[in-house]
Amino acid sequence: MKYGLAAGAVAAVLLLAFTCESVGEETGCSIPQEDSIQGKILAEGRREAAFDFLYPCRLPNSQRLTNISVVGASGRQSVTLTFEGPFEINIYQSQTIPVASADPAGASHIVLRNLFPGIDADLIEINEGARKAQYRLVWRQGGMYYEIAAAGPPLQRRTILEIARSLQ
Repeated sequence: MKYGLAAGAVAAVLLLAFTCESVGEETGCSIPQEDSIQGKILAEGRREAAFDFLYPCRLPNSQRLTNISVVGASGRQSVTLTFEGPFEINIYQSQTIPVASADPAGASHIVLRNLFPGIDADLIEINEGARKAQYRLVWRQGGMYYEIAAAGPPLQRRTILEIARSLQ
Protein backbone atom coordinates (compact mmCIF):
# COMPACT_ATOMS: atom_id res chain seq x y z
CA MET A 1 0.00 0.00 0.00
CA LYS A 2 2.86 2.42 0.78
CA TYR A 3 4.33 1.86 -2.67
CA GLY A 4 0.94 2.43 -4.31
CA LEU A 5 0.60 5.85 -2.67
CA ALA A 6 4.18 6.79 -3.53
CA ALA A 7 3.72 5.70 -7.14
CA GLY A 8 0.43 7.62 -7.30
CA ALA A 9 2.10 10.76 -5.91
CA VAL A 10 4.93 10.47 -8.46
CA ALA A 11 2.40 10.00 -11.26
CA ALA A 12 0.44 13.06 -10.07
CA VAL A 13 3.62 15.18 -9.97
CA LEU A 14 4.60 14.01 -13.47
CA LEU A 15 1.12 14.70 -14.78
CA LEU A 16 1.14 18.17 -13.21
CA ALA A 17 4.60 18.93 -14.63
CA PHE A 18 3.58 17.70 -18.08
CA THR A 19 0.33 19.68 -17.96
CA CYS A 20 2.11 22.88 -16.91
CA GLU A 21 4.67 22.52 -19.69
CA SER A 22 2.13 21.79 -22.38
CA VAL A 23 -0.07 24.74 -21.35
CA GLY A 24 2.86 27.11 -21.92
CA GLU A 25 3.49 25.65 -25.36
CA GLU A 26 -0.16 25.82 -26.39
CA THR A 27 -0.49 29.55 -25.74
CA GLY A 28 1.65 30.34 -28.81
CA CYS A 29 2.27 33.79 -30.15
CA SER A 30 0.28 36.73 -28.85
CA ILE A 31 -0.19 38.93 -31.90
CA PRO A 32 -2.26 42.08 -31.22
CA GLN A 33 -6.03 41.76 -31.63
CA GLU A 34 -7.24 43.14 -34.98
CA ASP A 35 -9.56 45.70 -33.35
CA SER A 36 -6.87 47.08 -30.99
CA ILE A 37 -4.72 50.11 -31.78
CA GLN A 38 -1.67 47.85 -32.09
CA GLY A 39 -3.63 45.45 -34.32
CA LYS A 40 -4.58 48.31 -36.63
CA ILE A 41 -0.94 49.44 -36.83
CA LEU A 42 0.10 45.87 -37.68
CA ALA A 43 -2.61 45.49 -40.33
CA GLU A 44 -1.64 48.79 -41.98
CA GLY A 45 2.03 47.76 -42.05
CA ARG A 46 1.13 44.40 -43.62
CA ARG A 47 -0.89 46.19 -46.34
CA GLU A 48 2.03 48.50 -47.17
CA ALA A 49 4.83 45.90 -47.12
CA ALA A 50 5.66 43.92 -50.25
CA PHE A 51 6.91 40.97 -48.16
CA ASP A 52 5.59 39.09 -45.14
CA PHE A 53 7.52 40.60 -42.27
CA LEU A 54 7.88 38.76 -38.97
CA TYR A 55 6.36 39.75 -35.62
CA PRO A 56 7.90 38.91 -32.21
CA CYS A 57 6.00 36.54 -29.96
CA ARG A 58 8.16 37.41 -26.96
CA LEU A 59 8.83 40.91 -25.71
CA PRO A 60 9.70 42.27 -22.28
CA ASN A 61 6.60 43.11 -20.23
CA SER A 62 4.68 46.31 -21.00
CA GLN A 63 6.11 46.74 -24.52
CA ARG A 64 3.61 47.90 -27.10
CA LEU A 65 3.76 48.34 -30.86
CA THR A 66 3.59 52.06 -31.67
CA ASN A 67 4.63 52.28 -35.32
CA ILE A 68 5.53 50.33 -38.44
CA SER A 69 7.60 52.10 -41.07
CA VAL A 70 7.78 50.67 -44.61
CA VAL A 71 10.46 52.16 -46.89
CA GLY A 72 11.44 51.39 -50.48
CA ALA A 73 9.97 49.59 -53.45
CA SER A 74 9.26 45.88 -53.77
CA GLY A 75 12.49 43.89 -53.89
CA ARG A 76 14.41 46.64 -52.07
CA GLN A 77 12.08 47.27 -49.17
CA SER A 78 12.62 47.47 -45.42
CA VAL A 79 10.18 47.37 -42.52
CA THR A 80 10.83 48.70 -39.02
CA LEU A 81 8.57 47.75 -36.12
CA THR A 82 8.83 50.19 -33.20
CA PHE A 83 7.90 49.17 -29.67
CA GLU A 84 7.77 51.44 -26.63
CA GLY A 85 7.64 50.68 -22.94
CA PRO A 86 10.44 50.35 -20.44
CA PHE A 87 12.68 49.74 -23.47
CA GLU A 88 12.82 51.35 -26.89
CA ILE A 89 12.88 48.40 -29.28
CA ASN A 90 13.12 48.54 -33.06
CA ILE A 91 12.98 45.41 -35.20
CA TYR A 92 14.33 46.05 -38.67
CA GLN A 93 13.71 43.59 -41.55
CA SER A 94 15.04 44.26 -45.03
CA GLN A 95 15.40 42.77 -48.48
CA THR A 96 18.67 44.70 -48.90
CA ILE A 97 21.92 44.77 -46.97
CA PRO A 98 21.73 47.37 -44.20
CA VAL A 99 24.31 50.13 -44.05
CA ALA A 100 27.13 48.99 -41.77
CA SER A 101 28.12 51.34 -38.99
CA ALA A 102 31.11 51.26 -36.70
CA ASP A 103 30.61 49.88 -33.19
CA PRO A 104 30.12 52.73 -30.69
CA ALA A 105 32.97 53.50 -28.31
CA GLY A 106 32.92 51.21 -25.29
CA ALA A 107 30.80 48.56 -27.01
CA SER A 108 31.44 44.85 -26.82
CA HIS A 109 31.04 42.95 -30.09
CA ILE A 110 30.30 39.25 -29.92
CA VAL A 111 29.67 36.78 -32.73
CA LEU A 112 26.91 34.44 -31.60
CA ARG A 113 27.19 31.00 -33.17
CA ASN A 114 23.91 29.33 -34.14
CA LEU A 115 21.36 31.96 -33.18
CA PHE A 116 19.32 29.68 -35.42
CA PRO A 117 20.68 26.37 -36.75
CA GLY A 118 23.53 27.30 -39.09
CA ILE A 119 22.95 31.06 -38.69
CA ASP A 120 25.36 33.29 -36.80
CA ALA A 121 24.60 36.79 -35.53
CA ASP A 122 26.54 39.82 -34.33
CA LEU A 123 25.66 41.27 -30.95
CA ILE A 124 26.87 44.75 -30.09
CA GLU A 125 26.25 45.70 -26.48
CA ILE A 126 26.87 48.80 -24.38
CA ASN A 127 25.99 48.47 -20.73
CA GLU A 128 26.52 51.46 -18.44
CA GLY A 129 25.66 49.50 -15.31
CA ALA A 130 22.29 50.21 -13.70
CA ARG A 131 21.50 53.30 -15.77
CA LYS A 132 21.12 52.46 -19.44
CA ALA A 133 22.10 49.78 -21.91
CA GLN A 134 22.00 49.45 -25.68
CA TYR A 135 21.83 46.24 -27.67
CA ARG A 136 22.06 45.61 -31.39
CA LEU A 137 21.62 42.09 -32.78
CA VAL A 138 22.18 41.62 -36.53
CA TRP A 139 21.84 38.52 -38.73
CA ARG A 140 20.94 37.28 -42.21
CA GLN A 141 18.44 34.49 -42.81
CA GLY A 142 16.69 33.22 -45.93
CA GLY A 143 17.77 36.17 -48.09
CA MET A 144 16.49 38.70 -45.54
CA TYR A 145 18.45 40.94 -43.19
CA TYR A 146 17.35 41.43 -39.59
CA GLU A 147 18.33 43.77 -36.77
CA ILE A 148 16.98 44.22 -33.28
CA ALA A 149 17.98 47.44 -31.55
CA ALA A 150 17.01 47.96 -27.92
CA ALA A 151 17.82 50.72 -25.44
CA GLY A 152 16.77 51.23 -21.86
CA PRO A 153 17.46 49.68 -18.49
CA PRO A 154 19.95 46.80 -18.73
CA LEU A 155 18.40 43.57 -20.00
CA GLN A 156 19.75 40.09 -19.72
CA ARG A 157 21.35 39.18 -23.04
CA ARG A 158 19.04 36.19 -23.34
CA THR A 159 16.02 38.57 -23.55
CA ILE A 160 17.33 40.03 -26.83
CA LEU A 161 17.99 36.51 -28.13
CA GLU A 162 14.46 35.40 -27.13
CA ILE A 163 12.96 38.30 -29.06
CA ALA A 164 14.94 37.29 -32.16
CA ARG A 165 14.10 33.60 -31.85
CA SER A 166 10.39 34.40 -31.36
CA LEU A 167 9.97 36.20 -34.68
CA GLN A 168 7.15 34.55 -36.64
